[in-house]
Amino acid sequence: VGQFCELPNDVVFTVEYSVRSAQTAVYTLLGLNRAAPAVYKGQHDLRVVYGAASALRNH
Repeated sequence: VGQFCELPNDVVFTVEYSVRSAQTAVYTLLGLNRAAPAVYKGQHDLRVVYGAASALRNH
């Protein structure tokens, strides 16, 4: 399902996207009141931002 659909705030080229899109399709088709796991937003994680800035500063 992954490469044939679009999910908001996500990148198509990841395994997590494929799993999340399949979960969303199954939950919707079966009428389940569930949601796939939320998308990890690393750009808002201060540890990730600090690590990226440190890597750039050292090169």
